[in-house]
Amino acid sequence: MKFLPLVVLLAIVAMGCNNHEQEVQQQNAALQALQNTNSKLNQDIAARDEYVTKVTDSINALYVSMEDLRTRENALLKEKSQLESNKNVSAEELRTRLFDRVSLIRKTLADNHKRIRNLQARLSESKKQYAGLQQMVDNLQKTISERDQNIAELSKRIEGLESDVQQKNLVINQKDSVIGVQQNTITTAYYITGTHDELEKMGIIGKQGGFLWGLLGSTTQMASGFDVSHFKPINRTESKTIQVDGKIDEILPKRNVQFYQMEKLPSDKSTLTISDPENFWKDKYLVIVTDRAGSSSLSENSTGNR
Repeated sequence: MKFLPLVVLLAIVAMGCNNHEQEVQQQNAALQALQNTNSKLNQDIAARDEYVTKVTDSINALYVSMEDLRTRENALLKEKSQLESNKNVSAEELRTRLFDRVSLIRKTLADNHKRIRNLQARLSESKKQYAGLQQMVDNLQKTISERDQNIAELSKRIEGLESDVQQKNLVINQKDSVIGVQQNTITTAYYITGTHDELEKMGIIGKQGGFLWGLLGSTTQMASGFDVSHFKPINRTESKTIQVDGKIDEILPKRNVQFYQMEKLPSDKSTLTISDPENFWKDKYLVIVTDRAGSSSLSENSTGNR
């Protein structure tokens, strides 16, 4: 009976060891479960970060593309204005150039539409909704739609360029024509040469004043209502010298001698050189009275209307 307490003690010790082992096993199991949960959370976080990074990169790439589109659209508008003002570019060539630019922009827009659809599909398939990402994609979709509308309006404007350019060219040509006529009118003067008798018979000159029926003291003047078709045109800003046959007796209407010089040439010809065209041609008609019938001409080194 002395050994009974020892057996009981050993039994109690054995039971305590078994309980401790079970506790350790339970703690190990709980720790393993916690580690598994933590690993799963880390994987979920890594997957979420990768997902957000990919979506954000796609959104940023689309924003860059849209900004590039905006720049190209502004450049197209500038080029349109420059080409419209270029007379050397035909309406057909203008439309072709601009439509080529528009086609490239439309292709980029089509690619962007595809990329935004992929983004929207990726967001809808995600188990978790990311409100910020969805808002960014929605804003992108709105921006792309605005670019579509702008390009559509620009295409319509380009389609109407042909009639616009033709109308503008017509107005420009009309203005150029009017300016040309006005310039020609401003720079053109008229002259005629001949003997006194020839010019008098044509009604270009006549005698005025004097006494004894004009036989004495009369002066030669240009007649009123003369026929301008007898005169030759001359560019008064470019033609400085007129050559005539014979000797120049006088010019009408009379001018200040400071505005011109007359010279008799050895070849029985004479020249009238205009030194001050602005003052000389205040009278736009000039009559050169010579002592012999013949022809007149502008000097070879001068240019003007013939």
